[in-house]
Amino acid sequence: MVYLYAALPIIAVVIVLVGWMASDRFTSYVEERGQLMEELNVMVSNVKFNPIEHIDEIEFMRQERSITHQQEFFRSMALALAILLFGVTVPLLATRYFVQRLQANLDLLNDRLASIGTGASALMPQTFDFLEFDRLSDTLRRITRNHGETEQRWKRAEKELISANSDLIEQANELKKGRKIALSMMEDADSARKELEMANQRLNQVIEQAKQSAHEADSANRAKSDFLATMSHEIRTPLNGIIGFVEMLNETELNEEQEDYLATIKSSSEALMSLINDVLDFSKVESGNLVLESRDFAILPVIRELSSMFFSQATEKGLSLVINVDEDVPRKIRGDETRLRQILINFLSNAIKFTEKGEVSLSIYTHNIDFTTNRVDLEFEIRDTGIGMSRDQIGQLFKPFSQGDSSTTRKYGGTGLGLAICKRLSEAMGGKVWATSLPDEGSCFFSRVQFEIVSLKETRPPIPNVSQEPVAQPESASETVNIMAERLPLRIAVAEDNLANQRVIMIMLRRLGWEADFVENGEELLDLLRQQDYDLIFMDLQMPKMDGLEATRFLRLGEAGEAGRTIKIVALTANALSGDEARCLENGMDAYLSKPLRLNTLKQTIARLFDLQEV
Repeated sequence: MVYLYAALPIIAVVIVLVGWMASDRFTSYVEERGQLMEELNVMVSNVKFNPIEHIDEIEFMRQERSITHQQEFFRSMALALAILLFGVTVPLLATRYFVQRLQANLDLLNDRLASIGTGASALMPQTFDFLEFDRLSDTLRRITRNHGETEQRWKRAEKELISANSDLIEQANELKKGRKIALSMMEDADSARKELEMANQRLNQVIEQAKQSAHEADSANRAKSDFLATMSHEIRTPLNGIIGFVEMLNETELNEEQEDYLATIKSSSEALMSLINDVLDFSKVESGNLVLESRDFAILPVIRELSSMFFSQATEKGLSLVINVDEDVPRKIRGDETRLRQILINFLSNAIKFTEKGEVSLSIYTHNIDFTTNRVDLEFEIRDTGIGMSRDQIGQLFKPFSQGDSSTTRKYGGTGLGLAICKRLSEAMGGKVWATSLPDEGSCFFSRVQFEIVSLKETRPPIPNVSQEPVAQPESASETVNIMAERLPLRIAVAEDNLANQRVIMIMLRRLGWEADFVENGEELLDLLRQQDYDLIFMDLQMPKMDGLEATRFLRLGEAGEAGRTIKIVALTANALSGDEARCLENGMDAYLSKPLRLNTLKQTIARLFDLQEV
């Protein structure tokens, strides 16, 4: 490589230069010789004598005149030849010397590389002809100095090397055997590589099958979600009629036997509704379709609503319902109010269900406040004086379809999904759940959830403790209805395709003092609104021809007149899947009610929509 890239280019340059010089000198020689001959011919032509008679003299004159010129030309050619020989010989010799020195240094470097860690050998040259090799050698020496123990072993091996020639020969033979073994191992490795390639091919096939299975699972999951939505609607629609008419019938005059039958129907229908809710909620959690909504809400109204909700149950069983909110609890937070309410309702419902005497308490504490991230961990403690549980029973609590004792299912009912759902919801909200209990001494359930702080303090009236003592009612139900209807006269339209549900809504609205006009789909509703104005619309989501969401979009676009852009619309749906409420609000609706309807819920929704203080 050095000859190719160093000597040959120099020799080529010398040859080109010498050739150019020789060519130039030869050209000059020819031109000068021609000029000389021409001058001689001119001189001869000027002399008056016969050239033929004196041809020898003329030829002699020509030779005499050109010999000097030829000698000078030959000297130039000799010089060019000398330069050529020198230009070829010197680069070759210099390159040869450089190659020899470079080869010697490379051999020395190779020896040094082979002796890394064996120490500086006395048999090896210690210096290099090139600075770069010296630097590299210094680096190698520094490396070898850092390997003291290895260096000593290699020194001892070097001393033993001279007297161990025979051992080396034997080792060489062993190495030959090892080479055969290595070749055999290489063959085995090649065979293993082929097997690995085949395994990779099978793995790729399995991956493709897994992808196909995942795609089929996604399709099945979507089909399951559609099935759940459909079944939720189809089951809740007739169940809404049953619960609605049961509630209306309960307010009529009944004899003792009829009241007993009605209580059984009401209990069974509510148990069926609870079962449907639990199955749907657990299905959403298990499929990963649970979506948490984040919005601002006040914690005290939620607790006040829960205390009112469970007051009658606690009173019927002679229990005290005690509410305690710590002073450090932020009064306004941001998070999923609905899911928090679902957790607390489940815990309070279980506490009252499994407690025969004593009290049930709900306490809220601030576990941790981080002002840098503006986050707070709230701990909810639900304590009861009920039947209690053993340690083994507590271990089964938060597993799906399980309860502390199988006998509790027969005595108290339930699906065993409620606590599992509470556990998943608490974990989804950045927290956890746990429980403590002793048999016959009551239980204590805890849920710790994370929220964002909106406001630490808020002026609110304290939440009173609810006990078993009766609370005086200022007015009768009929007086309340008359006051509400008089204060808020409304023209109401209802879009509902199920006749039973139409009757339930009609009776409930009449109980509240309002009449309503009914249509069976969105198209009929648009036609009705083009003919007369209304203040409030109850809109079923699933209807033939035009569903509730599509009808709402047309109303907000002004398809039924300008009044339709601002009219209050309340969604009515038998679906209870996550995202239904958000989808309704996004499409322009003002409120959301899931079936079965409750008279109090209906009244509270209307009052909230029209900023009417409930009476």
